[in-house]
Amino acid sequence: MTRSLLDTDWLKKLDRYRRLYIGYSGGLDSTVLLHNLISHCSLTNKLTAVHINHGLSPNALTWQKHCEKFCSGYKIPLVIEQVEFTRQANIEEEARKARYKAFARLLNENDALVLGHHLNDQAETLLLQLFRGAGIDGLAAMAPIKQFAQGELLRPFLHYSRQSLEDYAQFHQLKWVDDESNLDVSYTRNFLRHQVLPVLQQRWPAIETNLGRTTQHCQQAKANLDDLARIDCPSLNESSMTLPVASLHALSQARLSNVLRVWFKCNQVKLPSTLIFNRVIKEVIQAKEDANPLVAWKDACVRRYQQTLYLIKHEPKIVFQARMWPSFPKPLTIEGLGKIYAEQRDKGLVLPEQAKVEVRFRTGGELFNWHGQTKQLKKLFQEWHIPPWQRDSIPLLYVNSLLAAVIGYAIADCFYDEGVLNAYHLFVNPTRYKN
Repeated sequence: MTRSLLDTDWLKKLDRYRRLYIGYSGGLDSTVLLHNLISHCSLTNKLTAVHINHGLSPNALTWQKHCEKFCSGYKIPLVIEQVEFTRQANIEEEARKARYKAFARLLNENDALVLGHHLNDQAETLLLQLFRGAGIDGLAAMAPIKQFAQGELLRPFLHYSRQSLEDYAQFHQLKWVDDESNLDVSYTRNFLRHQVLPVLQQRWPAIETNLGRTTQHCQQAKANLDDLARIDCPSLNESSMTLPVASLHALSQARLSNVLRVWFKCNQVKLPSTLIFNRVIKEVIQAKEDANPLVAWKDACVRRYQQTLYLIKHEPKIVFQARMWPSFPKPLTIEGLGKIYAEQRDKGLVLPEQAKVEVRFRTGGELFNWHGQTKQLKKLFQEWHIPPWQRDSIPLLYVNSLLAAVIGYAIADCFYDEGVLNAYHLFVNPTRYKN
């Protein structure tokens, strides 16, 4: 194959991105991909090649130098990332995670990562997922376009066979490196590639094309199920860590599982086992109203508080420290929480002269005067329907050692006024979801 492997539709898609980062290992797939992109003048100034050095092979430095020479010859910027990861039993998976983390750090909004996965890779992925008993997300295999980090991940070669890429490379006299580990059948994908697929091809010569078509059918089915989940639960959106329980009670178990699947995927939580899905439905969604149920697994947990489901990712627990706010009303950054803002309004928090402003967090026993009553802060949190596990991360504003505001919720009576020039509205702009 001598012509470009990128059709008009793909060129239009690629042209809309600010920057294109090309995963460039130096192997056949990524070499053909980079050469294709370079051959289109409209894209050249957008390109940056990215070489990930895993340090697994004694030839790693040789491959890196090969990539440097190739990019230098075409005057394409090259970023080299050295990655470290745990050398556990599943070294393939650990290396993959490290690689994608390195890619993710590079992308900004309106950027794309472009990878050279082809039809053979797609067929292998489908079979691997099938053997693992995967659901529709796994059987959809690799999507040609998907959200990734702050940008998108593109795979324009999924409908081309490896042979097509070899033909292109030979015609253009391209040189590439061969990773010796690709022959090691102790790796699951290599075992499938070298010992399983050749046998299947003897009986079904078009098996890879057919499997590729199956992934397209599964991708369409997945899109339809995603739409159904949003019909069944209209409050489901891309950033919500909560779901109202009332909207779920009328759904069958299969449709409940579908809503949960989309909810987890929207929040970048790896899908748990079928057993966990069933436990969330039975032990959390269908629990008695006065229960405080919880189902946890490796990556996250689902809790219910009153009539709301909460998806909570497992992250290192942060113990927030008190901070003085000497530059009030300029924003104050609290590590792990975000920035606290004070916007000037005609009603809100009013400070006395020479006020000493401090942000603290709950330690227990706090009293708060609000709407003519003094109550325990714990009691107010209950009235405001704030789940217990979120309460320690809510910032409290102290003025001259008096509790003046529960930021984002209420201002104490003695610090509140209306129709004035120097009143402030306080709120937090989080850098992460508060669990």
